[in-house]
Amino acid sequence: MKLVLAFVLVLYAACCATATDIYSTDFNNYGQGALSGQLAWVGVGGSWAVSGSMNTPQIAANLIGPGVDSGVTPIGGSGLMTRICTEKFNAGRTKAWLDLANSGKWATASAGGNDVLETTVKLFIPSGQAVTSTFGVMISKSSFETSGGFVVSAQSGAISFLNGGYAIANRTATGVTVALNAWNEFSYRWNVVTGRGELRVNGASAATHQTTLFGSVYASNLFSTTDAAPGTLNAFGYFDDLAIRAVANSVPCPADISGDGQVNANDLASVLAGWGGPAGDLDGNGVTDGLDLSIILGGWGPCPN
Repeated sequence: MKLVLAFVLVLYAACCATATDIYSTDFNNYGQGALSGQLAWVGVGGSWAVSGSMNTPQIAANLIGPGVDSGVTPIGGSGLMTRICTEKFNAGRTKAWLDLANSGKWATASAGGNDVLETTVKLFIPSGQAVTSTFGVMISKSSFETSGGFVVSAQSGAISFLNGGYAIANRTATGVTVALNAWNEFSYRWNVVTGRGELRVNGASAATHQTTLFGSVYASNLFSTTDAAPGTLNAFGYFDDLAIRAVANSVPCPADISGDGQVNANDLASVLAGWGGPAGDLDGNGVTDGLDLSIILGGWGPCPN
């Protein structure tokens, strides 16, 4: 009976909750210039906030049109995009975000089982940039805690996951690389309840990971890091077609916690290690218990295609 109940709960979370859009933009509804202070919605947290210390006269997050920067063209060849500039300090970071917590946007959108924060964005990173840097999306658990996200190397196009911070020590290589000098679409899904993240690149699932900080969400940030002393140099990444939404957990093999394509001893160990807390919770009741163990045992073996 417990096994049946567990699978019913998992199936309900996957099929019966409805995705809820929080905010989407192609940036064409804004004016050219600084993204900071531009209005996304009326009310608490409705204006874009930007953080980063720039070399003069650079702007941390700047709305630009086609042809402003040589060789860069927005999606579709028209309209605006956001140009993120790297910081002027070694190990610095630039971020632009909307407040999903204090505005109540996340609480409203996630009601009814939509526990996954999905951030979809198109990103163009020019090659040949002198500053060792990365660009991507960073998920903030609170105003000062980084949970997860991903970054793309401006030197190689290699993608890494973030976990608990954005420093090099907090990154894990995914083994996936994208082309520079091209627009690529990224969709990062992060389960706020369990901390499990999945990255899709250009429509295909690329990698999954498990974050150590989870349980709430403050913001999804357009993001860059500086990994070497830049001096007076700057690096740039270009963001377009951003969508933030709350969706149901639709992982086709929910018991595969490790993301290796099968349910095995690794996943069993994760459940046992998280016993009594939320880390190994698979059925969404907020605690790792016998129901989650039943899901592991019931799904034992290769995940279905």
